[in-house]
Amino acid sequence: MAGQIFQHFSQIDLVSLIGTSLLAWGVYFAGLVIYRLYFHPLAGFPGPKLAAATGWYEFYFQCWLEGQYIFETEKMVKKYGPIIRVNPEELFIHDPEFYNELYVTESTRRTNHYDNFAQGIGFDETRLRQYSGTDKIVRLDHAFTAYTGDIIGRMCLDTDDPSDKFLNKEDFSADWFWVMHMIKARSNIRKALGSDSMNDEHVESLFHHVANSDMPASEKSEERLTKEAQLLLGGGTVTSARVISCATFYILTLPDVAKRLSEELRQPMAQWPSHVPSWADLERLPFLQAVIKEALRVDFGVMTRLPRISPDVPLQYKQYTIPAGVPVGMSSYFMHTDPEIFPKPFDFIPERWLGSVNPLMNRNFVPFTRGSRTCLGSNLALAEISLVLAVLFRPNGPKLELFETDESDVRVAHDFGVPLPKLDTKGVRALIH
Repeated sequence: MAGQIFQHFSQIDLVSLIGTSLLAWGVYFAGLVIYRLYFHPLAGFPGPKLAAATGWYEFYFQCWLEGQYIFETEKMVKKYGPIIRVNPEELFIHDPEFYNELYVTESTRRTNHYDNFAQGIGFDETRLRQYSGTDKIVRLDHAFTAYTGDIIGRMCLDTDDPSDKFLNKEDFSADWFWVMHMIKARSNIRKALGSDSMNDEHVESLFHHVANSDMPASEKSEERLTKEAQLLLGGGTVTSARVISCATFYILTLPDVAKRLSEELRQPMAQWPSHVPSWADLERLPFLQAVIKEALRVDFGVMTRLPRISPDVPLQYKQYTIPAGVPVGMSSYFMHTDPEIFPKPFDFIPERWLGSVNPLMNRNFVPFTRGSRTCLGSNLALAEISLVLAVLFRPNGPKLELFETDESDVRVAHDFGVPLPKLDTKGVRALIH
């Protein structure tokens, strides 16, 4: 009897505890929403109330709908204006004239990033030619990712072992293979920090030089350098490969572009592969560089908003005073698709970069962002892209024919930091004749 009474009261206490907890949580959440909407330092900024009230709004579009918040942000800008509150703690601005005010050098204003977020470079098309006449379908996007992964791996970690080269793998490995570089980064960093490597004058990797530098020991810890290596390997692999894939698709789709590019490459690539042109040589080819700039424009580089914080002083945007410490972001997607600057913004038109170019086009062209935190690998990326396209589309280069690939396989449809096409894409596929 006593046990039954105790059990009865225990059940009542449990129900009461759950009810009290839910009530307390509800009161807290309601208070938090009221604070964010009416008393928060960003309460006066435009934008949807749901985005201001809770981060679940962004989560729904970005995670549940798979990388769609950038496109929802585009709708917000059209509705609310150039400055909007995209979540309870962060602002977004679309105004090309403000870009250089936000992404400044350290000498202008100290900025912090927001953590919620070459001669000698070769491209050997021998692997591609192995498929010539075999009717075997080649995933060119895999080949390009293998190439950029091999380059950045060699530069950062001295991964020059043939077994480590992704271009040597069957079918150029899976589309997630570049992750293997990141997984192996720790062991390679440990090797770079080892006494044998530090005393080896023949090792030329970036992190070998870091390990031998006079930086404080705390800045050269295995944990820190591993994270830095993973960042460089990821960023230096996927984004460049995406741009090469995009450019290749459009060149193969547009006969006039392919013909003009081939003619321009005739003389500079006449002695390939006995003579490898330098990046400086390829930079002087106006149509090649126009193709590359247009590929960077329509592929955006990194399209997600890149927040910056002014930790010391408020920022002024028109009538709005942005408090110090508030993350403010802008996006290359908005800058590159402004129809007033780039007519037919989603069409691939390299000719727009030739002749008398509208200065506002260069102002809006930000695939590598700007300021003190601009992409450090931009020159490497441009050198890689230039050489791959020069090798593939020279007059006596491999003859490529797209196979069951259309624009939806390259056009950006999802923002996962790196812009990606539709999720069920089969990639940029080709036959080699």
